[in-house]
Amino acid sequence: MRGFGGISRPRALGRASHASVSRAMKIGARGMNRKTCQDDESVAIVDNNGKSMPYRAVKNNILVVAPPKGQSVLHGVMKEFPDNVVGTTTEEKDTEFMRVPGLDMKEVLILVGMITAVSFVCSVDRAAMSVAILPMSAEFGWDSSVKGAVSSSFFAGYMITNIFGGYLATRFCPKAVLAAGVILWSCFTFETPFAASSDSLSTLLLVRGIMGIGEGVAYPSIQNIVRHSVPDSMRSRSLSFIYSGHQLGTIASYLSSPSIISMYGWQSVFGIFGSLGFVWLLGWLPLTREAQGNAVQVKRESVTPATSIPWKKIATSPSVWAIVAAQVSVGIGSGLSFSWLPTYFSQQYNVSSDQAAYLCLIPFVATVVATNMSGWIADGLVNNGHMNLTRTRKLMQGIASVGPALFLFQLAAESHAGIQPDVHDRLGEAVALVTAWLALGGFSAAGYGSNHTDLSKSYSGILFGLSNGLASIAGSITIYATGVILNKSDNDWGIIFDLAAIIYILGALVYVKFASCEEEF
Repeated sequence: MRGFGGISRPRALGRASHASVSRAMKIGARGMNRKTCQDDESVAIVDNNGKSMPYRAVKNNILVVAPPKGQSVLHGVMKEFPDNVVGTTTEEKDTEFMRVPGLDMKEVLILVGMITAVSFVCSVDRAAMSVAILPMSAEFGWDSSVKGAVSSSFFAGYMITNIFGGYLATRFCPKAVLAAGVILWSCFTFETPFAASSDSLSTLLLVRGIMGIGEGVAYPSIQNIVRHSVPDSMRSRSLSFIYSGHQLGTIASYLSSPSIISMYGWQSVFGIFGSLGFVWLLGWLPLTREAQGNAVQVKRESVTPATSIPWKKIATSPSVWAIVAAQVSVGIGSGLSFSWLPTYFSQQYNVSSDQAAYLCLIPFVATVVATNMSGWIADGLVNNGHMNLTRTRKLMQGIASVGPALFLFQLAAESHAGIQPDVHDRLGEAVALVTAWLALGGFSAAGYGSNHTDLSKSYSGILFGLSNGLASIAGSITIYATGVILNKSDNDWGIIFDLAAIIYILGALVYVKFASCEEEF
């Protein structure tokens, strides 16, 4: 007879009653719903015959199956099977143990590949506006302030569901939450050109904001899925690979958007890229159905899931705020590059929108390489015993914050000196500086980007949602403020680069001082 998750016959290690074993084997044979139950939440497992068995949830992905005193009904826990229940244990007597399997290596690689693919789609859809906004502003007569408002409206919506997306991904199946987010943002990517042509700026801002709401659940859900599915020994490189999918999406958007726009108009990029999410869903939905199970339902009782989340402890943890500081500082730099790089090259070097988009490819390609390198380096340092996990995270984040600051100061110095670079003499140097800035920033994937899963098995999605939500607020303000500053300073990019560099350094100082990889929640 097969146990929970489809393998492992129950093995009695105590004086478990025969009735308990029998009922456990019956339910194990039918399968169990793979949804998340919160710590100490009361749930009822219902078999195909409608018979329910009460369970009590505990934490740390450990399945406990134990008959209470005076009862023959099994009690125990479940977390989000199948993702990473690593074993079974109990402190009570008369215990029946059941092994709940994790994913094998092939399944892990498929899962990571699918998540990387949705990270790619997420970025392609988002980056389309960074290129399309140049011909759109020419058509509609937008100045830098309006362009900043259009770009930042996405991040306003993105911020909202980042903060709550972590809770949604903890309360519900994160794979299903991710799928719902893809549907929402893909639909409103399609809607963008219609909103832009409606002569109502507020309509366009609303559409972009709702698109941001859809994308906002993506990474909190991804954090939960990875934490429950990927072995610790390969988590840094897996997350780095997933993050590089986002960067590859930006590259693909910058590479293909100019050609698509020149052939079919700027409206076409939103339709083409918006369709990619629905293509991805064809491969993802079977994984979601598998995760939900097909024979057993979970009925939630009395305890509200939010009550078990240690909100106060999270809010007062120095380690959490160290992540926030690093993510906000890097997020400001990333938002600046993501939304304004084509404009920077166009304004400063008098290149066309097509050329500006292509020039952005070099920094982002370098960032993909650096991001993946950081994951392999971090896992190698830890797995080979050269450095503990906390020091490794701080080293990676130090590179990701201090390195970009140095090159931003150099970019600012040229602008403050009043240099008006000639396209032939100075453009290559500017591309090199921008490339170094963004590539070194990629090391944050093995810094703060992997730190959320170190602090908590159960609430990594909530931690990521909190930090990424705050980073999105900062990024949205930065994108809009950049347009305002450029308008008032006659396009003085030196001010922008100096401010960004200072913020990078402040984030690094806080992270190095307070970051930790000890599990806290």
